Amino acid sequence: MELEQFKTLHTRFFGKELPEEVTRSEDYEAYADALHEDEACYNWAIAEKLKSKGFDYGSYCCLMLADKVYESLDEDGETRYDDPEVIINKWDEGLYGIPVHNGSATMVVINYCPWCGTKLSK
Repeated sequence: MELEQFKTLHTRFFGKELPEEVTRSEDYEAYADALHEDEACYNWAIAEKLKSKGFDYGSYCCLMLADKVYESLDEDGETRYDDPEVIINKWDEGLYGIPVHNGSATMVVINYCPWCGTKLSK
């Protein structure tokens, strides 16, 4: 799918509660496929989401890491330690880790981005 077509469909579908007849339409299926299978479309959508939330994603090695770090934060920008949906955290000290959901703030420190392989620096 061309990125411009994806942007148009994104405007129609993203962030809205859609009736079943819409989610079963060819346009929606093409949009969802592009979001999951086309890197340019995915990156554009993630960048737009992070920009709209005021999240500085430019300092991350890739948009996937930036998005997962953003998703690990609560409404006040604090790390959520007890949420099993969180798959990666970034601590103030610059460390990245995969949380161990055992009821505490335990994490497995990682040195490389799980998505792009870039060495993570402090």
